[in-house]
Amino acid sequence: MAHLARNIFILWLLTMLPFFGNALSRSSEISVAIQNLLEDQVDLTVHCKSRDDDIGVQYLKSGEHFLFHFRPNIFGTTLFYCSFAWEDGVCRRFDIYEYDRDKTYTDITWQIFKEGPCRFIEDDGHDDKHGVDDIICFQWSHDSC
Repeated sequence: MAHLARNIFILWLLTMLPFFGNALSRSSEISVAIQNLLEDQVDLTVHCKSRDDDIGVQYLKSGEHFLFHFRPNIFGTTLFYCSFAWEDGVCRRFDIYEYDRDKTYTDITWQIFKEGPCRFIEDDGHDDKHGVDDIICFQWSHDSC
């Protein structure tokens, strides 16, 4: 009898797997923009990647930005990290998307300054801040590029 119950459960699981897979994979798409706001019109070289994806090297003149999109994994462990390089061989590193820190946002703009990156989130009117934009600046990571 236990063997029959196990087989029925396995058959049910195989039948329902496509439904569960679709439900789990429907996490919101995240948009991340990175803008070069380095002082003195300095060009910025950015290279972002995660464990599974390499966004590639981007070259940004002063004021320029680039955008990438992804869907966080179902385990809540998504992490994108970037290296930022500019004149005189300066190279800094920062985790541009950490699931635990950023999971409540779907559109994030990072403004890059020599002192560190600042996360800018425009108010979408769906929270209780009532028209207040969110800007938080961070320190560069201590990890090397």
